Amino acid sequence: MSTRRPLLLGLLGAVSTGCSTPPPPNGPASAPQWPAPPEQPRFVFEATLRNGSSVRDDSSAAQMRRLMTGEDESRASFGKPLAVAAGKGRVYVTDTEGRRIFVFDFVRRRTFSFGLRFEGELKKPGGIALDGEGRVYVVDTTARRVVVFDALGLYLGQIDGAADWVRPTAVAVDPAGERVYVVDTGGVENDSHRVWRYGDRGRGLGALGRRGSQAGEFNLPTDAVVARDGTLWVLDAGNFRVQAFDPAGRFLRAFGTVGNGIGQFARPRGLAVDVDGLVYVSDAAFCNVQVFQPDGELLLALGSRAERDAPGRYLLPAKLATDETGRLYVVDQFLHKVEVLRRLSDDEGRQRQRQATAG
Repeated sequence: MSTRRPLLLGLLGAVSTGCSTPPPPNGPASAPQWPAPPEQPRFVFEATLRNGSSVRDDSSAAQMRRLMTGEDESRASFGKPLAVAAGKGRVYVTDTEGRRIFVFDFVRRRTFSFGLRFEGELKKPGGIALDGEGRVYVVDTTARRVVVFDALGLYLGQIDGAADWVRPTAVAVDPAGERVYVVDTGGVENDSHRVWRYGDRGRGLGALGRRGSQAGEFNLPTDAVVARDGTLWVLDAGNFRVQAFDPAGRFLRAFGTVGNGIGQFARPRGLAVDVDGLVYVSDAAFCNVQVFQPDGELLLALGSRAERDAPGRYLLPAKLATDETGRLYVVDQFLHKVEVLRRLSDDEGRQRQRQATAG
């Protein structure tokens, strides 16, 4: 994004109301966009992912195969989604009800699941992350381990945290897969509020932070993500802020306060950072996603509270993810969906602005 200020012009109402990859299917012609006209839009709703029909191949050959085999891909879906990761044409969703990972594979126009069998069996999948090679890292909250799979769900290994973690909820990994971070949310009655670090082959590198409210300390951290430059971002939910650390674990900066105002947090739940360093935070009280510059300057808010299920409307937004194309993926646990929002280039945004004002 080449400018900052125009993004703020359309955000007051959005906050106060609450809330080389094949692209996902196109959304409706009247898809919501943010900011709304007459401002220049920067994001647009693109698709809702719910089941196999979201990626179904409707070619003649595929239709014939379904006719001959009797398969109904539209029935393939997730139960209760929590977290999402996306890259290289695939979207991975943790299904806490189905105890599995549900995958939308846009490359093959299919869906599939894994995490149900043998050493890779998941008891309660939580956070999920991908490295640059497409390996999938899944927190199993109940088993207190991180299970690693290849892109198609083949078990590769694990990091066992049973001796250290109390309530692991999220995982982050750098693009090279050389640093893995596990968020231990702990609980109200204990002090296990920290982020554990691991190196190559799961080698322990110690923990970041302790329970508290000072710089580098945490209170009920719930999510984390590693930016392209190696910066570790942590959603310190109980302190209503986001903190950033360098690859060596040194505190860099933080932003956020508790409240119902612009740029504040009330019930933050998910965190993502895109290819350009923009920071996204979902809030279950506002029912939206706020977008920040890395220095904490608020740019705009995406989405609002749902009176009914509709594009860009949320009731319980949870985890977030971005991919290499700049798309943002938003999980809504209550409405059982993953929405895809696409960042617009300046040229496309200006074109949409002209079309809206001309109409």
